[in-house]
Amino acid sequence: MRVLLYARCSTDLQDPLSIDTQLTMCRRELAQRKWTEVGCYTDGAQSGATIHRAGLQALLAAVETGGVDVVFADAMDRVSRSQADIASLYERLKFRGILLVTRKEGEVGVLQIGMMGTINAEQIAATSLKTRDALIKRHAMGKNPGGTAYGYEKRIAYDLNGERTRGLQQIVPAQAAIVVRIFEDYAAGISPGSIVRRLTEEGVPPPRSGRRDRATSSNPPAWTPNTLTGNAERGTGILNNQLHVGRRAYARQTYRKNPDTGKRHAFLNAEEQQATTVAAPDLRSVSDTLWQSVKDRQQSLRRGPRKARDAVPALPFFAQQRPKYLTSGKMTCAECGSSYAKSGRTRFGCQGASEKGSAFCENRLTIRQDDLDARILSGLANEMVRDEVLAVLLEEYAMETARLKARATDSQPQRDLELMEIDRQIALAKAAILKGVDASMFTAEMRAWAERRSTLLAEAERAFKLPTPTNLLHADLGNTYRQRVGRLTDAFEDDALRSQAFERIRSLIETVVLKPENGVLAIYLRGEFASMLELCVCPETQKASAGVSGEALQIKMVAGTGFEPVTFRL
Repeated sequence: MRVLLYARCSTDLQDPLSIDTQLTMCRRELAQRKWTEVGCYTDGAQSGATIHRAGLQALLAAVETGGVDVVFADAMDRVSRSQADIASLYERLKFRGILLVTRKEGEVGVLQIGMMGTINAEQIAATSLKTRDALIKRHAMGKNPGGTAYGYEKRIAYDLNGERTRGLQQIVPAQAAIVVRIFEDYAAGISPGSIVRRLTEEGVPPPRSGRRDRATSSNPPAWTPNTLTGNAERGTGILNNQLHVGRRAYARQTYRKNPDTGKRHAFLNAEEQQATTVAAPDLRSVSDTLWQSVKDRQQSLRRGPRKARDAVPALPFFAQQRPKYLTSGKMTCAECGSSYAKSGRTRFGCQGASEKGSAFCENRLTIRQDDLDARILSGLANEMVRDEVLAVLLEEYAMETARLKARATDSQPQRDLELMEIDRQIALAKAAILKGVDASMFTAEMRAWAERRSTLLAEAERAFKLPTPTNLLHADLGNTYRQRVGRLTDAFEDDALRSQAFERIRSLIETVVLKPENGVLAIYLRGEFASMLELCVCPETQKASAGVSGEALQIKMVAGTGFEPVTFRL
């Protein structure tokens, strides 16, 4: 009898000699039966729940070529633990007249396929359930139930009996600094692609692969945008890992294998199936404010129909694209209302005139987008740092600070009385508990008192920190203000700061209206940026009137005369 041998072990944590032991025992059996080995196939660290294993697939390919009488293994569960797979394999061998024989069960027939296949499948299900229950219990104890995320490493500790305590983690300071940097860059508007390119250029080691069999892959681990963004709903990716803010989530998704491909696929669990998030304050590396900034940006960029997104309308495709220039997508033609879009390599023109002809719009004037951006920045750099503007700023700041200080001082006696009353109620509740009263009766009240007490103390602290008239402003505030405005405009020349400055200024511009006047384009700005510039340019109207409409808050600039300071109100 010509025999093909097969052996398998489940994980690389098992005895590395397990496969050798199986083959030794099988060959001893073949020698006793006087059968001839014509091939040997093995699978190390491979689950028996799928038939998609390199060694088993090679064995099946050898079966197809013929010249085989028996497939021999140590036991049926070494071949497969899936009812469907073992039955399919048996039918394929039977079709070609090949016997399936194991050292433990002997020649396998229909009865063994039915009974042992069911037992093996049930054993996998039971093992899987026990493993999940154990991991959920470990998670509830505040320990790590799974792999180690980027920014953390295993912490070695032992109990009183000298046994190692499993599931402990600690922060890796160098990686935690990279995590904070990733969060800050993303919150500042830098794209994930730009972030990972910069990390790769600087030689920052990427997170290692989670699969052991990828360690020898020709494609080593690398930073990719998906490493950062992952899947927000499932909590994957560096930007979505709650552990960075001291919260440990678990069981948000379930993995199941596709029976056709043998590959694992993730499925989001229902909320009631997810484990309760537990606190892990010692593993925090990112502040709540920075975390929320990232979540807000992710929410603004969300797209695609999902149940969780039904309440938020999806952004159109063009709105999801990162603008290249300061006023991209905000320019319109004053003559026809059409948008200004690219009409050449570096120039923008009216789309109405370009696509519908002069009968629709006669505005054929174009403008360089970088020229337009430079003029807006010039207005920011020159008009907002004049002495009269700074004088008004200092005056308004002093008046507002004095008002806040007075209000905080007037409300201090009331705060003190309320704090005394809360402290009295807490003391009475504690006394009642010490006398034997059930503490659960005061749970809601104690929580409300504690929250209100924290609020009052925070208000008192803010009032204490307000500057007094004698130390309100620094003597050199004017020069400091000029330097800060200069840094904001200079940031456009610095790739590391451009994204943050870009987003902040762009958010202040609502519309840019381009209107032909005397053969050149006049530029009208609308939005908060225009309002600020108008207050700066017109000393007699430093304070905006309540009756001034949004349409009136606009500045007119003439384009086409170079990079000198802009001219308003022409």
